Amino acid sequence: MVTALGIRPDGKNQGVSPQVHRRIISSQWTSDGIICGLNVTGGTGLTYSVAAGTALIQPDGQRGEAVLAYWPGGQTPAVSAGNAGLSRYDVIWLRAHDLDKGDADNQVVLGVTQGTPAADPDVPLDQVPSDVVRLAAMLVPAGMTQTKACSTDGAERYALPYGASKGLIARNVRNYEGPANMGDGGKDYFEQDTSFYLPTARLVELRYSAIACACRHDNPQKPTENATQMACWYVGFQIDGKDVAGGGGQFQVSRAWQPVHLNTLVQLSAGWHTVRTRNHRVMWGENVYFICHSDSKENYPGRTLEVWDRGVNVG
Repeated sequence: MVTALGIRPDGKNQGVSPQVHRRIISSQWTSDGIICGLNVTGGTGLTYSVAAGTALIQPDGQRGEAVLAYWPGGQTPAVSAGNAGLSRYDVIWLRAHDLDKGDADNQVVLGVTQGTPAADPDVPLDQVPSDVVRLAAMLVPAGMTQTKACSTDGAERYALPYGASKGLIARNVRNYEGPANMGDGGKDYFEQDTSFYLPTARLVELRYSAIACACRHDNPQKPTENATQMACWYVGFQIDGKDVAGGGGQFQVSRAWQPVHLNTLVQLSAGWHTVRTRNHRVMWGENVYFICHSDSKENYPGRTLEVWDRGVNVG
């Protein structure tokens, strides 16, 4: 038998066990990570400073056993100075000690895992303990003597409430006006490569927009002034180098400077992903001409590729 969270213990002091408490916390979140604060910065010595904040930690390294930990702010243990000629990554993490699991106390503590120096170093994720939450990975340049010379890799983990959306997570705008580089018999061109990180399996919306018209038949370096001249091109999404099913189409444009939009939903696993567009000319018409400028009357943004998080992937 179990007791609900929020109900006081009975006369025998029987109430919510630590395990039940952890399982209730876990049900409210889809991933561990930073909830608020906990910014990591360098200083004039060999320690990192971690600001006050709260994180969700899964001490058993698996979903269902999460705890909420508050850190009041402070310094990490000292790290080694930088290698004379090679850089490395340091991973800063937060751990919740547990007396029931053999720890000497029940305190929240900071730690650092130092990576191996290399010309092109890797983040030492396989060396980070499984019962911690990662706060930041800091690039340590060669010859570092003060951690203020270090910089984050920008892939901090953030805890997500169950079902929540992160909104816009990546955006790539190509501000170019002129003919497309698609005049050679329908060859594919890959553009606007954009990488993004997902802390859990997520439902993601991909969006693309452009302003386009047809090129002139007698001068393909200019937009047409003839309403009978048409252009058609294909644009589609790719994730990690593979076409997204249903994520593409042919678009026909003529003299008018026409907005073109494409969007699709895709289910993705946790981790790093790269989105890009695959484009080619459809050969029955003129080449396509992209519009991108603003004046006192009208505004024409460049080709825009966006990634929107639409919540937890429950499929």
